[in-house]
Amino acid sequence: MNCIKCYQEITEGSKFCPHCGAEQPDTASAANTDAQANTAAQPDAAASQNTAAQQDQNTQYQDPYAQYQNTQYQTPPVYQSSYEPEKPINWVPYLVLSIITTVCCCLPFGVVGIVYATKINSAMNAGNYEEAQKSAKTAKIWIIVAAAVGVIANIIVAVMAAMGAMDSYYYYY
Repeated sequence: MNCIKCYQEITEGSKFCPHCGAEQPDTASAANTDAQANTAAQPDAAASQNTAAQQDQNTQYQDPYAQYQNTQYQTPPVYQSSYEPEKPINWVPYLVLSIITTVCCCLPFGVVGIVYATKINSAMNAGNYEEAQKSAKTAKIWIIVAAAVGVIANIIVAVMAAMGAMDSYYYYY
């Protein structure tokens, strides 16, 4: 039995050619087509000699490395739409910074940042990329606000403590 694509000798009943990987027709269907071909009108002798000469010519000039060039498995898949998967948003830094600003800087604004940071993960798991981007932007704003308010509040407390300490310093001497 010969392969239908590369005309190499293959074992009888093979489903795929080991040389080129082409799928081979079933032997039962091949027998049916042979029987139909025998019952059909016989082509003239010149046409049958022509096809035999073409097959010999194909095998004579065949590439010796064709068995190693299986392009069916080497071509990348073709996607039918122009949709590209979005880059996922990493929610961990937002959550970590929200917790740090809550503990160190400003409790109310930090809690709001934590809420929006957790919404990022929920939206990404649900596949809603736009909502995840919106939540990330909002969480970033609340983290910055909490840090700024915390720094300003700590500066005010430090100044008041320094002024109070300076006043009490003069009273003791």
